[in-house]
Amino acid sequence: MDANQIQQITDRISLNLTSKGVSPDKNSIFDKLSAYINDFGVVPAEAERKILSDLYRKYQIPEEQKPAPSYNAATEETTVSNLQEGDWVTVEVKIVSLTPPRSPAISQSGIAADGTGAIEFVTFAKSADLPVLEVGKWYRFESAVVDAFRGLLSLKLHSGTKVSEITEERCLVPASSAPLSTIKPGVVPCIRAKFIDEWELPSQNMAQNGLLADEGSRMKFIIWKSSGKEKLNLGSVYTIYYAVASEFNGRISIALDTAVWIEEDGSAMPSVPVREKIQKPAEPLPVTPIHELKAGYATVHAKFIEAWENRSERMLQCGLLGDETDRMKFVIWKDDIADPLELNKVYTIKNAKVDEYNGRLSLSLNRAEIIPEEGDLVLGRTLDTLEGNLVQIAKGSGLIRRCPVEGCGRVLSKQNLCPVHEIQMQYKNDLRIRGILDDGEKANSVLFNRELTEALSGMTLDEAVEVGTSTPLGAEEVQIRLMEKLGGRYLTCKGTWFNDLFIVQEAEFKQFDANEITVLMNQAGEGLGGEL
Repeated sequence: MDANQIQQITDRISLNLTSKGVSPDKNSIFDKLSAYINDFGVVPAEAERKILSDLYRKYQIPEEQKPAPSYNAATEETTVSNLQEGDWVTVEVKIVSLTPPRSPAISQSGIAADGTGAIEFVTFAKSADLPVLEVGKWYRFESAVVDAFRGLLSLKLHSGTKVSEITEERCLVPASSAPLSTIKPGVVPCIRAKFIDEWELPSQNMAQNGLLADEGSRMKFIIWKSSGKEKLNLGSVYTIYYAVASEFNGRISIALDTAVWIEEDGSAMPSVPVREKIQKPAEPLPVTPIHELKAGYATVHAKFIEAWENRSERMLQCGLLGDETDRMKFVIWKDDIADPLELNKVYTIKNAKVDEYNGRLSLSLNRAEIIPEEGDLVLGRTLDTLEGNLVQIAKGSGLIRRCPVEGCGRVLSKQNLCPVHEIQMQYKNDLRIRGILDDGEKANSVLFNRELTEALSGMTLDEAVEVGTSTPLGAEEVQIRLMEKLGGRYLTCKGTWFNDLFIVQEAEFKQFDANEITVLMNQAGEGLGGEL
């Protein structure tokens, strides 16, 4: 919350106490509010109650005289299309769908829309005073907070939010369909696409997944069993309203759990062909080297060489498998029988599904037979090398906070909010760099872990925590210092490609020969008619 909003609450508390004959310390009130709201993630209404209650006790003001403060950070009503992360807003929206909550901490979740767009919303279970929302009804939300995770905005309804039903008749006009190539993370008002490829389900919790396509692009989709949605029919064309698009490492996919759709005959898009379905083999296939894998099914003999952070609460494990020829991403989804692999152990994996998406292959292991093996493998592929100029250190770099719940580790929002486990006050600090490395031909997304960030910047995690807690800008100051230290530096990085993200495992500053630089500068000067 910004300083102006905190100052408004400070002034309100001060006026309340002044009316009781007390002269409060406004600076002290402001500092306490800032700490409660921005550092500890306390809802503003609760922070105001707490401070006012403490001051009433301090100045011996009888509790029965204390009014119940209310909080409305939104100074004016806005629309869904204008929402931005961190805003405290008032909006009037229609509930267009409800979805099963992903966590016991959430009482309701779904999609809310107005004439300008749509957004996911969440009501926390602790907010018992909020009414139960119903599909098809319009509501006014006052003092709701806009949060974001992986670029996906959502509207959080908390104990300080006022929810009022709008009884007047209103009409929500359906949006026109947008091409798949234009889809960005968030709730997608409308798309029109053909179901061209159905994939094998990697998890018992999935109802359906595969590919949708229009005349210009194609996109992965998924329907989870918990949504209760009917499956799509292969070859049919659908107009789909209020699907949720998410982005991971540059790839957009959509979930249809919140969506509603209208089915058309497949002849409506004759230029978009349906893919031939590949059947799972009845008998185990012979071992295929990773370097020779193609989309379909395969048996591999490989070592689990690298574990990655799970990008979904429904994901059990993901990472890299490697053999003598190459390495490849794998994923295991949560279900009743799936078990994680053990890092640095060798396995024979029979009839694993090899998926292809946007030209990249990956292994899905849920339906495969996984046999642990003794011994080790000598990996035949060296790490990829990427050299270039670190032209940007992106948002989400520097000092971050991770969810402490075992198996989660997701990055928390500024309010210490985990998208799955709500507010987490006992978070884990971490240090990283997400940036752009320009190799002269392409801007490449890169990720440096804590150890590499410390080595390159000279700033340890403890030092970053000290900077983040003792400077006015907080964690943003850490990001600024990293940019001052590393921005514009040339690096030689070694690592692994994960879709469009280069995960760096080794990095060093690129060294240049001073004599060669002098020769090049002189050559450039000669071209301009002089010498530099």
